Amino acid sequence: MWNRPDVDFVHTADLPWVLPADGEFGATGGGRKRVLSRDPGDGAETAVHRIADRCRGVLAAEVDAYVLAGGGLLNGRPVEVNDYLHIDAGSAVDLRPGVRGLVLYCGFWATPGLTAGDGPDGVSVTSTERLTWTPATWSGEVELAPGAMLKTLRHDDRAYIYLAAMMPGWRSEAEESHPVYEESFKIYGDVLMGARGVMRDGAYFFRSPDVFHGPLYSRGGTMSFIRSDAATTTEYRDPPPGGAWNELARQAYVD
Repeated sequence: MWNRPDVDFVHTADLPWVLPADGEFGATGGGRKRVLSRDPGDGAETAVHRIADRCRGVLAAEVDAYVLAGGGLLNGRPVEVNDYLHIDAGSAVDLRPGVRGLVLYCGFWATPGLTAGDGPDGVSVTSTERLTWTPATWSGEVELAPGAMLKTLRHDDRAYIYLAAMMPGWRSEAEESHPVYEESFKIYGDVLMGARGVMRDGAYFFRSPDVFHGPLYSRGGTMSFIRSDAATTTEYRDPPPGGAWNELARQAYVD
């Protein structure tokens, strides 16, 4: 699942839509996907899926999914924008997109196979908009500037999955690293990721533990869907000469 090359970072719109392989999730009825990263060992894959027609079968791999656009029914339950979906491996799936179709961000824990048959209903749907924002906890004893918030979606012995948001103008002036794997998809907004530039809607990264990044700054505010292998803590260091947040922002936000 976590043994994949770092991607730091890519904008989804720059990637091609491709056909899922036969026997994979989303392959029926003209479905398409944009692959963001993949573990070559176990086949775990993260992709944006555009579901056009009914998708039905038994899912081979556990998946964490987030509804980006459209809506529909999942095993008879309504799903809509900003819902978080968790489906256990071996679960029966009956996904019916609505008239506007359905676009999902999907993080599979193994090869995303879908086979005919029946299975248990291992599906949960969480309306993230009904959850309450709480102050961010990833900085440890270092006090963050006000305006960094999170919503915890799932936390167990294998994963910590959450939404992270920053208000407009929020910044963290140090470079930082985390002792966990970190996978992030930008739901909306902007964030300066140090010298790497500005992540905007649809941007994605996969990062190994202990990789320094930053400073961070969001001009218009931002929200991201993040998966890690554990709840994170942070190590900070001063940026190098020329790497201050305001200097980098002056170059990055030229538009």
